[in-house]
Amino acid sequence: MTLERSIIPIHYNLKIIPCPITFSFLGECSIEICIAEPTFGITINAKELNIQKATARDHLTDHSVTATSVSYHVEDESITLEFPEMLHIGTSWILEIAYIGIINDKLSGFYRSVYTDADNNPSIKATFTLTLVAPQGMTCLSNMSVDSTINLEGGMQEVTFLKTPIMATYLLAWMIGDLEYIEAYTSGDFSGEQVCCRLYAPIGLATHGQYSLDLAIKLDLVAVPDFSPGAMENWGLITFRTYAVLLDEHATNDRQREIAATVIHEISHQWFGNLVTMDWWSDLWLFEGFATHLAYIVVDDLFPAWDAWSEFVIRVQHVLKQDALRTSHPVEVGVVNPSEITQIFDEVSYMKGASVLRMLSGWLGQDQLLRGIRKFMLRYMWGNANTDDLWHTLAEECQADVPEFMRRWTRQTGYPVLTITEIDESTILVRQSLFLSTGDIREGEDDQLWPIPLALATADDPAPKNIMMTTKELILTVDTTQWYKFNMGQAGFYRVSYPSRALDLLGQTLKSGKETETLKTADRVGLLTDAAALVAAGVSPTSSFLTLLKYFEDEESSLVWSEISMRMQELVSVWLEQPEPVVNAIKEVQRRLFKNIVKRLGWTYPEGEDPAIGNLRALAIRFAGRANDPEVVSEARRRFAIFMANRDASAIPPDLMFPVFEIVLKTTVGLDEYEAVMAFYRETYSPGEKVVALTVIGYGDSPEMIQRTLAFSMSEEVRNADILSALMTLRSSVMGRAELWNFMRQHWDVLYERHFDDLRFVEYFILFSIGMFSTAEKYQEVQDFFANKDTSQCDRILANCMEGIRTRILWLERDQEDVEVWLKANGYLGTAPLEEGVGENMSTLIQDHRSRHASPLRTGHGLQLSLAGLGRSRSGSSVDGLSPETNDTRQSVPSATSSCSSSPPTVYLEHPECQQQNHLYHTHDHHHHHHHQHERGQEQHRHQQQEQQHHQQQHHEQHSRSQVYLDESAARLIDERFQLSHLQQEQQELLQKNGGLAETMQTTTATTAPQPMAVDNPVILSAATATVVPPLIMTLEGDMEMLRLSGEDDF
Repeated sequence: MTLERSIIPIHYNLKIIPCPITFSFLGECSIEICIAEPTFGITINAKELNIQKATARDHLTDHSVTATSVSYHVEDESITLEFPEMLHIGTSWILEIAYIGIINDKLSGFYRSVYTDADNNPSIKATFTLTLVAPQGMTCLSNMSVDSTINLEGGMQEVTFLKTPIMATYLLAWMIGDLEYIEAYTSGDFSGEQVCCRLYAPIGLATHGQYSLDLAIKLDLVAVPDFSPGAMENWGLITFRTYAVLLDEHATNDRQREIAATVIHEISHQWFGNLVTMDWWSDLWLFEGFATHLAYIVVDDLFPAWDAWSEFVIRVQHVLKQDALRTSHPVEVGVVNPSEITQIFDEVSYMKGASVLRMLSGWLGQDQLLRGIRKFMLRYMWGNANTDDLWHTLAEECQADVPEFMRRWTRQTGYPVLTITEIDESTILVRQSLFLSTGDIREGEDDQLWPIPLALATADDPAPKNIMMTTKELILTVDTTQWYKFNMGQAGFYRVSYPSRALDLLGQTLKSGKETETLKTADRVGLLTDAAALVAAGVSPTSSFLTLLKYFEDEESSLVWSEISMRMQELVSVWLEQPEPVVNAIKEVQRRLFKNIVKRLGWTYPEGEDPAIGNLRALAIRFAGRANDPEVVSEARRRFAIFMANRDASAIPPDLMFPVFEIVLKTTVGLDEYEAVMAFYRETYSPGEKVVALTVIGYGDSPEMIQRTLAFSMSEEVRNADILSALMTLRSSVMGRAELWNFMRQHWDVLYERHFDDLRFVEYFILFSIGMFSTAEKYQEVQDFFANKDTSQCDRILANCMEGIRTRILWLERDQEDVEVWLKANGYLGTAPLEEGVGENMSTLIQDHRSRHASPLRTGHGLQLSLAGLGRSRSGSSVDGLSPETNDTRQSVPSATSSCSSSPPTVYLEHPECQQQNHLYHTHDHHHHHHHQHERGQEQHRHQQQEQQHHQQQHHEQHSRSQVYLDESAARLIDERFQLSHLQQEQQELLQKNGGLAETMQTTTATTAPQPMAVDNPVILSAATATVVPPLIMTLEGDMEMLRLSGEDDF
């Protein structure tokens, strides 16, 4: 429920008094309101506040009425104040509210709080005057400059900020803490006045913000150590997660691009979103999509060598994948309650929105589009607008039927695939139809029609022809004996399915190298992504994609190779639970693709080298190493040992840190390397290096490393905002997937309650835990587990994951035999795996490193929490019509079960109280490093199955040998992470004691008190309404970088 339209806020006067000792705050809010209709009650948005007193006062007559009751609507995040007499119509009312709130808990010194009564209806705007009371010497920041500072008794200060411009309530922000800053001045070329702009960060980190400040000499930026959204465009005070804005000397080229895109995206919001705001959340896409689109325009202008639009094409693949699910939603989507608001901060709103705008730009021309946008901004500045307002403004400016063209793209779910049929050597038939990842179009689903700009190029005429397709089918004259391509430049939001001969001609053209200037990077990426998507949907066999890859052996673009790497990783992931010889053969395809690049580029970064070459080097090393190339693994381990022995930065260039760490942990046979990475995480002060170390530990896939990663991710050492970094890479192994899934099931209720307000966490946790499954058994387990759970806050992501599992099940059933036949025919089955010796222990060098460093590894008892085992295999269970008996003419593949299902999975818990005992349970897993070369044929397969059974028994024995059941110390650790601490209980009692408006006021529904956690020297950040802080911003506001870094971003 939002504030009634009959109650219009004009101006807010706010006073916030934080209480760091009790992690609470006192608030005084005076709101000038206009009452348009007589009323006995006022409903406003509020969350986690305990109202002490509320009074409505007519400042003309000085007549006041005190509210006698308050109703808390927790689900709607609102409260209703009831008054004993009717409040009459007028513009002279002032609503005065006194309240107490809790400062929400965030780990390691950072706190974010919902602090004011406000309206999360974006169409209702107001001005704000904010006053903060804080300890003297602390930095106080808000959207506006400081107006006055008054020193108070007791070492406190009262800081009042200038009145804001009229803006949406969710843009109000404030921060109090021990901060430092760097500053720069605008040129003054446009305004004639230089303006001082600053970047604030925790002590010791501000200098790492110089790169971002140079990009954004426009307004103040703040780096926040623990910030869930990644970034937030608060007017005049943009807040960022530390990793998303600070760049140190060890930063990679990719980090520079990510930071530039994020900073510019947030600055774009100062116009799209802040100056002009959406009418309602249904138009969220308009402002997120435009900010994303404009960010790429600016980045491409500032850094043309980065080839931003080709990278945009790669990023679009994520939303093309999501939007091919039945569970997707239109760009313009209806929103009713707060949980729906948070769930539409997704790829559809961001990247599909940006993509259809890019398509519109291609149709109208970029200059025309920008002129129309300027007219739109001037017309609606300081106010609100919706999608139709923009379309009509553009139509006026550009003299084109923009509404008719764009409504089909923004109001329909999904997108089309063009199927090309060659009638003869000079004629083709183009047909558009709905594209679904499952490939099973049902009756009535394909009735949609899109206006499609075809952008057709041919060998004879490579300049694309802008043909608008507005019908279901279209016949064109094309020379089919030469190459031709649709969607040149990849600006269109659709896929293309070519006949095999046409695809082969395009491939031959690429192989010859004659047309690489014509088929630019974006087009080559487009060929790959369309072919891969058609394979997964069952339109083409997987063997056709594997064959297409041979045409890219001489490719030089790092962006194209990035797409190849993701497609190969997807194939490995889907097939991961299939027979080991087949998985190894697919990895061998990957190894051969990347090993020659490593040989050609080497490991050294020459001074002045093109960053694109450096990116390609890192990519090739990483994916050759993932495929167990012996030379790459050996060199990675050698460099890792040198680096860990003396922190020799020359051993591992910044761009190679993640690949080297990953390769080493994937091939380690003991805990030394794992502990070395953990020590590095604790020692380094670089935000980028911390993220690398935290993310790679999930690649260690022995039972003990997996359990320790799970336990560490939930420990006090890891900030809430970083938990996901430590968990997401666990899904890269079969065992890691099984253990993460069991961990989620065991702790779901606690995790869901603890992170209920952080939907980004909940949604990603679901995605990481179940998003890689590919068997009917796992589908049924997931379905059974969530059947009786409240998933109202995350139903979209859960539905997407379920449909994704179903897609992979169907893919495997169709193409397992096809892939094996291709692998055998091309000589990949039977290739020797990783050679002996590359996993040798490095304990001597690591021990030498420890002896030279003052910061020892933190060790403790391997306390274990026994978790429930995997659910039983459900033979004969169906998945939306799937069953072991299939009508597909290809061979059906029985689903593999996890190798861990035979024993109870366990979680190791390191507790600080046990550290002084300096003892760890060590178990060594040699499973992944027993390498034998077998003869091809049936004997090989039989032998491999026996070996797998033997290793499964080894894992079972290792679990049994090292299992220590949950004791009081482990229980305390879980309690400290997830339950109320003693301080929190006191805080709850304080609120209960002081609860209610007054002795005469009755509370009809009590809100649930939040659960703060005590830390030293907190930094306190606040946004006016938490429900509108984006919880799932994957593309340009921090989280996409996390996924890209892990190499798991496509799943």
